Amino acid sequence: MTMFTFYQGARVKSGLAVLALGIGSPFALAHAAALQISLPAQPLIKSLNALSQQAGVQLIAAPDAVANKNAPALQGDMTLEAALARLLGGSGLGYSIENGTVVVAPQPAGADTLTVTGQSSPYSSVPQQTSSATKTDTPLLEVPQSVSVVTRERMDQQNVQSVTEALRYVPGVKTETYGVDPKGYDWIYIRGFNALTTNDYRDGLRQLNNSYSYFRTEPYALERIDIVRGPSSTLFGLGDAGGIVNRVSKLPSAQGVHDVELELGNFNRRQAQFDMSDKIDDDSHYLYRVIGVARDSDTQFQYRDGPDVEDNRVYLAPSFTWLPDADTSLTVRADYLRDTSGGTIAVLTKPGGKVTDTLLGDYNYNRFRQEQFTLGYELSHQFNDMFQFRQNVRYGQTDTILNNLLPGSVNFTTGTVSRNAIRFDEHMNAFNIDNQLQADFSTASVTHRLLTGLDYSRLDGNAKRFGAVAPSLDIYNPVYGMNIADPTYALNNNDQTTAQLGLYMQDQISLTPKWLLTLGGRHDDISMRTQNNLNDNTSWLDKSAWTGRAGLTYLADNGLAPYISYAESFVPNSGTDSKNRTFDPSKAHQYEVGVKYQPDASMLLTLAAFDITKSNVLTNEIVNNLITGYQVASGEVRSRGIEAESTVKLTQNLDVLASYTYTETEITASNNGDRGNEQANVPKHMASTWLNYGFHQGVLDGLMLSTGVRYVGSMYGDNANTVPVKNFALVDAGAKYQVNKHVAVGFNIQNLLDHDYVGTCDDDTSCYPGQERTFIGSLKYSF
Repeated sequence: MTMFTFYQGARVKSGLAVLALGIGSPFALAHAAALQISLPAQPLIKSLNALSQQAGVQLIAAPDAVANKNAPALQGDMTLEAALARLLGGSGLGYSIENGTVVVAPQPAGADTLTVTGQSSPYSSVPQQTSSATKTDTPLLEVPQSVSVVTRERMDQQNVQSVTEALRYVPGVKTETYGVDPKGYDWIYIRGFNALTTNDYRDGLRQLNNSYSYFRTEPYALERIDIVRGPSSTLFGLGDAGGIVNRVSKLPSAQGVHDVELELGNFNRRQAQFDMSDKIDDDSHYLYRVIGVARDSDTQFQYRDGPDVEDNRVYLAPSFTWLPDADTSLTVRADYLRDTSGGTIAVLTKPGGKVTDTLLGDYNYNRFRQEQFTLGYELSHQFNDMFQFRQNVRYGQTDTILNNLLPGSVNFTTGTVSRNAIRFDEHMNAFNIDNQLQADFSTASVTHRLLTGLDYSRLDGNAKRFGAVAPSLDIYNPVYGMNIADPTYALNNNDQTTAQLGLYMQDQISLTPKWLLTLGGRHDDISMRTQNNLNDNTSWLDKSAWTGRAGLTYLADNGLAPYISYAESFVPNSGTDSKNRTFDPSKAHQYEVGVKYQPDASMLLTLAAFDITKSNVLTNEIVNNLITGYQVASGEVRSRGIEAESTVKLTQNLDVLASYTYTETEITASNNGDRGNEQANVPKHMASTWLNYGFHQGVLDGLMLSTGVRYVGSMYGDNANTVPVKNFALVDAGAKYQVNKHVAVGFNIQNLLDHDYVGTCDDDTSCYPGQERTFIGSLKYSF
C-alpha cells in the first residue's frame, strides 16, 4: 500500500493516509512512557498530526473518517493510548496498534471500544464526548453541566425495548411514572419535573406533540441516548426545568454492519429485526443504512376469559450518506412506524393501593393505533480551519386513534364501576430546522468555539375527542366483549398551530488550557393559535423569552474537572385568566456545582449538586378567600438534590455502572392548599448498579454475564401528599454468548424476582402496576 503524508483537504489513493511519520519511530518508548501534551480544542485532524509528531509514530487514518470532527483540549502527562482515547472519545472512531503503527478507523455501530491489537485493552465503552449539551463535539469533562450518555453497547447489554427502559439506570431520571403503558409513551421525570411533552428530542430536534399525539422512538434504531440534566432552553428553546433527552440515530457506516436478529419472550413476544449498513462505492463516498423491526406481542395484561392486551409494531428506517470530499457530508434519513396496542390500561385497585389483575376496560373497545413517518437530513460543511456550517431538518406526521373506557369511582359495596367511552382521533404535522455556524479561532492566547444558531419549528395538529356513557362493570364478575359503539358526541375539535423561532449564541472559551468558560444566550418568539371548531372561537398566545447560561470548568492534570454553572428555561402556559389574558411563560433557573473525574478512558465519575426554582406555575385564583374557577401564574416549585454516577472498567473482565440520586422538592407558592408539600411522583432517593463480567479465555470465551439492581424510594402520588406510594427494589439479569464471529445468543430478564410494585397512584383506589417478570431471548446472526 502506498503511503502519503496527509494534509487537510488532500486527495489520497486508496482512501488511506499517513497523518504523521515517525523519524526513527522509537515506538516502544512512546507507547509506554508518558508524554507531556498540550493541545487546544481544534479540528481532530490537527490534534492527531500534533500527537503523532510528538510521539514519533506513524499514524494512519482514512480522510473521510476524520473529516468534520473536532478534538477536545488536552493538557497534562499521559501515555499515547490515553491521549488517543481522549481525542477519539465519542467520535465513532477507534484505534489499533500493530507493528509500531497506530491505525485510526471507524468502529462498527455500537462498538465504542478502543482496541489495542496484540495486548489486552484497558478500555471499555465509557462515554467520552457529547454533542447534545453544547451542540458541538465536546468532551464530557468540559461540559459545565450534568450529562449522562447511554451507549449502544449498554442498550444491547440490557436489551432495552423502549427509551424508558434505557433510562432506568440513569441518575436523576424517574421512569415508569405511570407503570407499564402499552401505548409506549416515555413517562419520565427528570430532577422532579415532567420530561415527556417538552423535553423529547431526536437528533438534536424536538419531537413536537399535541394532545395524545407523540412521536415514538424505536430504540433499536438508536446509537446512543444523551440525558442533559437541568434547564436547557438557551440552546434548545422552550422546555421544562428538568432537562432534555436526546435520542441519537444510527448513521450509515463504511465499516459495514450486517445483522439479523430474532427475539422470543414471555407474553407471546415474537420480534424480528435487522440492521444493514455499508459503503456503496470503493472510495466510501456513498453509504447506506436500513433498519427494520417487526413485533407481534402480548403484554402482561389479560382480560379474564378473554384475549391479552397487544403491543405490536412495524418499523422501517432507511438512510443515505454522501461524502463528496473531506469537508462536506450530507445524510438523508426517513422512518416509518406503525404501533397497534390495547390502549390505555386501568386496573381495579382495592383500598390501600393494592392493585389486582381485573381490567376496567373492554377488549372490544380499548385500542390504540398510530402511524407516523419522518423525513429529514443533516448537512455539514467545513469552509476552512475556522468556519463550519451545519443544518438539521426534519418533517414528520402522525395519525392517532385511541379508544378508552375511562373508569369512574368504584362502589365496593355494590361491586360496580361507572365508565365513559372516550375516543381520540388526531392528526399532526411537524417541521423543525436548526441552522448552526461554528467558528473556531483565537484572540491572543484565548481560544474560542463560537456557535451561532437560528432554529424554527412549527406544529399543525387537529385533535378530536368524542364521548358517551358506557355500560358499568361488575368488578366481582366482570363481563367483557360487550358491543360498545364508537361515540359520536363531540367533546372537543381543536386545530392547534404552534410556531417557535429562536436565535442563540454560545461561546466555549479556553481562557487557558485549564480554565474553560461557557457563555450562552437566546431569544425565542412563540406563537400558539387554537381554533375551537365546535364554537368557531379562536385564541392566540404570542410570547417571547430571553434565556441564558454560564459555566466555568477547571481541567486539572490528573483528570479532575470541577465546575459551576447557571442555566435558565421557560415553558409557555396555555389558557387565559379571569380577564381573558394569556399567562406569562413559566420560567426556571438553576445553580449547579459539580466535579467530574476521568483519569483515562476506562473511568468516568461525576458528582453534581443542583438547585432549581420554577416560577409562574399555574395555580388557583383566589378572590375574597374564594376560588374563582380560574387560574393565575403565581405558583412556584423548588427542586434541590445531589446526583452521583460512575462508569468504570475495573478489570479486563469487569465493568460497573452505578448511580445515586437525592431529590428534595417543595411547592413554595400555591393557592391550591398544597404549599410546603412535595411535588407528586418524585422520590427522594433512587439508586442503581449494573455489572458486566466477560470471559475472554478458555471454554467460556465470549460469554458475558450481567446483573443490575434498581431502587426507587417512597413518594407521593399527588401534590396534596395524601396518597403515599411505597418504595421498591428490582433485580435484572442477562447473559450474552458470542458463539463465533457470526452467531450470538443471549437472554435478559427484567424484574427477576417478579416483585409486585406500582409506578404511582392517583388516589387510594387508582394505581398503576409496574412491570412483571419479563424474559426475552435473542439469536443474532452477523455476516
